[in-house]
Amino acid sequence: MKTIAIVAPVGGAGRSTMTAALASLLAGRGHAVLALECDPRNLLGLHFGLREPVARGLFDAALRPSASDWAAAGLRSDDDVLLVPWGQADGPPGGNGRDDDVDAEPMATRCLLEQPQWLRGLLAQVDLPDDGVVLVDTPAWPAPHAAQALAAANLALVLAPPEPEVCATLPRMQHALERIGLPYRVVATRVQPARQLHGDVLALLRTRLRERLLPYQVHLDHGLPEALARGENFCRAMPHSQAAHDLQGIAAWLSQWIAASIGTAAQDAGDRR
Repeated sequence: MKTIAIVAPVGGAGRSTMTAALASLLAGRGHAVLALECDPRNLLGLHFGLREPVARGLFDAALRPSASDWAAAGLRSDDDVLLVPWGQADGPPGGNGRDDDVDAEPMATRCLLEQPQWLRGLLAQVDLPDDGVVLVDTPAWPAPHAAQALAAANLALVLAPPEPEVCATLPRMQHALERIGLPYRVVATRVQPARQLHGDVLALLRTRLRERLLPYQVHLDHGLPEALARGENFCRAMPHSQAAHDLQGIAAWLSQWIAASIGTAAQDAGDRR
């Protein structure tokens, strides 16, 4: 299996939206998909139709190192994606809180800081086929949750809205990725072609990133938040929209990347024999 971290150097880049959309599209292409939320915002489940954040999830494994705790929190979506949310320190609204976990979220964050390979170790327990894929939703980098996802990943998909702050923060993130030797690709999101600023920033990104900037731009589409509000899968609800077409292109590229990675690994194994 391959693990892909969905990251961004700024907030509001669309990480949860991208994670949910790609999970559904890759499942539709025949991949076994695990969507993992390593983000205490607890928004990923809303993109799969959950009306409220759930109490249990990956959060439990940060405090109680048992595979069954977090694995039991998995939820299967209508499009056959296995979702493991982050969970909540104080339980869901309306009760069922955890009195012993009042300070649990800071404790979980401390666990992430003290054990930089924690998520990598958890994913080593996951049994998916060779062409299976784990997509990890994260808060904005350099949060420790994002660092955990990068340490566990085979590829980082970096989301970059064409705004000035991205030009300032993306180089630092590139340096961090290159320092740990993690391959990455950048996707421009929330693109508005009519804005001159967006055109200028995209031109700058193309010059800086070259082949690392994927040719697919996710255009700003007001149908995305509308689908979220209705609990619908955006690409199924609006399959002919520009943004759905953009997301299909990214999913196709990732599916090809997974297949190529499997072929390379098989060839390397044959060369060693």
